[in-house]
Amino acid sequence: MSSGRLNIIAGGVAIVLAGLGGFALGFTMGPYFEKGFYAIPLGRVLLKAGHTHGLPIAFYNIIIGSLLDRLTLSDKWKKICSIFTILSFIMPVGLLLRGITDGAMTFAPVVLIGSLCFFISALIMVKGAISNQTA
Repeated sequence: MSSGRLNIIAGGVAIVLAGLGGFALGFTMGPYFEKGFYAIPLGRVLLKAGHTHGLPIAFYNIIIGSLLDRLTLSDKWKKICSIFTILSFIMPVGLLLRGITDGAMTFAPVVLIGSLCFFISALIMVKGAISNQTA
C-alpha cells in the first residue's frame, strides 16, 4: 500500500478538517434559517459547498489510496494518479476561498483546476482497472 499511503493520510486529515468546518457551519446556521432557506448569502452557500465537496473527495482519496497498488499501472502512472487525486482538494479549497470572499469570481478558476484534477485521476484509475481485466 505504499503508492497510496499519502492519499490515505490526506483523506483522513481532510475528513477531520471538513468535519470541523461542518460543525462550525452547523452551529452558526440558525439566524439564516429564520429568514428562510433562500435568504442564505452566496458566500455562506459557497462555504457550505466547500465542506460538502471536501468530504467526498477525502473519501475518494482514501479509496484511491487503498486501490492504487492493485491497479495495472506502472509506478510512474500510480504516482501521477496519486498526485492528481490529492490535487483534487483544490476544488473545495477554491469553493472555500470563494465563500470567504462573498462569492468573488476571482477563485472560480481554482475550482475548475481542482475539478480537472479529479477527472484526470478518475480516468487514470479507470484505465488501470480496465487493464486489470486483461491481466
